[in-house]
Amino acid sequence: MEYITSLKEGKEDTHLFGGKASNLFTLIKNEINVPPGYAISTKAFTLFLEESHIKSIIREIFAKEYNPKEVIELSTKIKNLFLTSEIPSNIISEIQRNHIKEFTDIDENTSYAVRSSANYEDSNSFSFAGQAQSFLNIRSVTEIILSIKMCWASLFSPQILLYLLQLKKKGLNITPLNLEMAIVVQKMLKPQVSGVLFTANVINNNKDQMMINSTWGLGETITNNTIIPDIIILKKGNCDELKITIGKKEKTSIVNPKGDSTILIDTERKLQEACSLNSAQLKQLHSFGLKLEELFNYPQDIEWAIENNILYALQSRPITTLPKK
Repeated sequence: MEYITSLKEGKEDTHLFGGKASNLFTLIKNEINVPPGYAISTKAFTLFLEESHIKSIIREIFAKEYNPKEVIELSTKIKNLFLTSEIPSNIISEIQRNHIKEFTDIDENTSYAVRSSANYEDSNSFSFAGQAQSFLNIRSVTEIILSIKMCWASLFSPQILLYLLQLKKKGLNITPLNLEMAIVVQKMLKPQVSGVLFTANVINNNKDQMMINSTWGLGETITNNTIIPDIIILKKGNCDELKITIGKKEKTSIVNPKGDSTILIDTERKLQEACSLNSAQLKQLHSFGLKLEELFNYPQDIEWAIENNILYALQSRPITTLPKK
């Protein structure tokens, strides 16, 4: 297909598929569990911009420098352009055909995650991670297509436009016109435990330690700073548990049983007071982290989830906060 590839068949190419998707291709090739799905290349994004004539409008908008006070107005204007424009029919046709091919076991409980994969995202030099939108528990191809447009539009979100201004002050002149976005569509997991694994301790920059943030349910409560997670510090060499801090974890994110998206529920008191990971899971995550750090040859920031005792990687990217040598 011209615009879409299965995650099982994709080849690493950050220009064509962005950092997130390219890293997922690598994980799957190295037999790491990754939820099945497909990636929509930046070529689809480019064609959409051209056929909808949004590209010329964006070029005109950013022909002059913008300031922080303008970002909300500019972002809203561009988002409305995306939402009121149609994705070319040949791209929609590919999405529909690939969706049926990729997800052969669809039932009423199957839902999907739609995530951004920008060309500058998940690199060693930039920290775009988490600034573009993701959409969870999407239940139909129609909603996937809308979510794709929302992901594309989020490339021009206020926080990304502000981040580009910050980069410019540091001498890195990346304009909104340099940005392109691929999309990852995956089967939605319904995990019992999720979190983030840093293969270096990002609190003290100790590369001989690992740091795990974990919670019950979906990990978006951690990435969105909704709750205080459990924090576990491990010795990288032998998996010794150096420190375990039980977080409050007052809320748990789960898939919405009555529709799209996710919902927050109160976490049972006994689960708030218990560590969300047992010793066997900590050892599994420790081995997991070692393997991925070796695979990418750099300390990694790994989003993971455990569903029915199977550990999955949702994404892996370099830790960008470590001091440069």
